[in-house]
Amino acid sequence: MIFLNSQTEKFLQLYKQLEFEGRRIYFPNSKENESIIGRLFTVPQLKKFKEDLDYCRVVRNFLTHNPKVGGVYPIIPSYEMIKLLEKCLNIISNPPRALDFAVPMDRIYTASPDSKLSEVVKVMNSFTYTHIPIIDGERLIGVFSENTVFTYMCYENSITINEETEIRQFQKYIPLDEHLNEYFAFLPESAYLYEVQELFKYTPGRKKLLTVIYITKNGKRDEEIIAMITPWDLL
Repeated sequence: MIFLNSQTEKFLQLYKQLEFEGRRIYFPNSKENESIIGRLFTVPQLKKFKEDLDYCRVVRNFLTHNPKVGGVYPIIPSYEMIKLLEKCLNIISNPPRALDFAVPMDRIYTASPDSKLSEVVKVMNSFTYTHIPIIDGERLIGVFSENTVFTYMCYENSITINEETEIRQFQKYIPLDEHLNEYFAFLPESAYLYEVQELFKYTPGRKKLLTVIYITKNGKRDEEIIAMITPWDLL
């Protein structure tokens, strides 16, 4: 009987820990009485456990709201349910960092305002790069992409390009806020992977598409870039 009670107590303790860690790491702004287990279903790493976790929630609610019978809990959670909670607790207590999936700065191809357009385009074509950070000194001043040329032609009506054409010719259209159909986000180096996944989620009605997330020390755009991450990096 003591064994049965201790097994149930362990289940309840693990459930409580899972709620606590879920609130601390993923949903720090949630209300105190809000069900965290239900929200954890949306965490990518836990999606495959959704049905089992929901069943654990039903069992936990039954145990919490029903008295013991003869000093023993009315139902005893199985060993498999306890192992499931332990596994989920381990997963959310050690969430992967965004930096683990990002491309570090020393592997990012960059250009400067005086870089030759022909050279930049050749590299983009050879390595299937879509977005090239434009760095002036150590500061990100913009991004060059296929859309940059499209935007230039939309506003300038014509374009003249030769081997001497420099990126600075497009300087009016490379700043981060000047891209017509795309935008860029920033996260701090401490960010978790799930934060990246949330940002890349499609939002109906949004007129621009998030194409690149840059990681800096504090997630500010005027800081030196540490790494970058795209949807392809997640795939």
